[in-house]
Amino acid sequence: MKLPILLLALMLGVLQLAIGAVSPTDITDANHTDSNFVRGADLSMLEYIEGHGVHYLENGQYKDALTIFKDHGCNAVRLRLFVRPDGSDGQVNSLPYTLALAKRVKHAGLLLLLDFHYSDGWADPTHQNMPKEWNGLSHRQLVERVFNYTHDTLLAFANEGCSPDLVQVGNEIKNGMMWPDGGPLKDDAKFDALLDLVKAGICAVRNSDPTDKIKVIIHVDQGANQGVCKWFFDNCQKRNLDFDMIGLSYYPFGNDSLDDLACNLTFLSKTYSKPIMVVETGYNATGRAQRGAQYSFTPEGQKAYLQELVRVIQSTPNGRGAGFFYWAPEWIMGEKWEGPKWSHTWEERALFDHSGNMLPAMEAYHIDRSLQGEIQKLK
Repeated sequence: MKLPILLLALMLGVLQLAIGAVSPTDITDANHTDSNFVRGADLSMLEYIEGHGVHYLENGQYKDALTIFKDHGCNAVRLRLFVRPDGSDGQVNSLPYTLALAKRVKHAGLLLLLDFHYSDGWADPTHQNMPKEWNGLSHRQLVERVFNYTHDTLLAFANEGCSPDLVQVGNEIKNGMMWPDGGPLKDDAKFDALLDLVKAGICAVRNSDPTDKIKVIIHVDQGANQGVCKWFFDNCQKRNLDFDMIGLSYYPFGNDSLDDLACNLTFLSKTYSKPIMVVETGYNATGRAQRGAQYSFTPEGQKAYLQELVRVIQSTPNGRGAGFFYWAPEWIMGEKWEGPKWSHTWEERALFDHSGNMLPAMEAYHIDRSLQGEIQKLK
């Protein structure tokens, strides 16, 4: 569906759907246990890694990776999508690649979160590059392109029987996306431009989903930084952004403690009345300890961290702690393939050792409901 600029502008101006606070139970399938809490994994590299001869094992036995995750309580998978990736530095997540993996996820009975990067490669606070094919377009043309690209992509997923349950419109967009049009966010004009692009993506999600089941996540990094999150979501609120859930990245290094995350989750829940997910997290099972690390860099420390993270999210006031996604738990290399220069960092944070054996932290996907009543209420 190609949408003329004038019609799109009208839709962006008036399409503010009456969506209140969405319960986490609304985004889960009745067939899933503990359906009020999403326990996910970003497995975007899975088929690429498997294609290079890597195997995954549980108790020394080869086993399908998705089966391992599901058997241990994982109920959702996050997949990123690039516009025209060139395959370098792990940037393999093209539409055909992602469709094939999404069908596998759905066949396994897992929820699907589709993460639009709106770039040909990695998009994060320091890299939000415009897709090469979109360079030179005016702002209005880019708004139209975002709508059409998002809509056509979701139609492709629907036609393959693997429509996502959740959609991220942008990845870690605290500093904008699709630079230089939609950022960096130096002033109100740039924030206005960013929100035009984001609204176009959201509009496409709503338009492609007549059942209104797909939930839209707006994702920022620095999930433990209350000041940053307040600034960003206040600006979204001021511009009447229509979205369903807040997504955060949280890595417990530097100054970002779990206590800081807990305080920010409380603030976000009480201020914006939306469900919140930690859509990216990770912790080392090996390696040299980093500043701010609260647990040892051992398999036991990794498990302890993930269990505590689950407890912190579940303690979010008003039941708005909707879940988590562990980033790249499948990222093991051995000598099978060559990734980006920073690959060793993620291999140390995987939920499998270098030989593909499952680590104890996988047990953290099993949620012990009896613990919830023992968690101290956050202020």
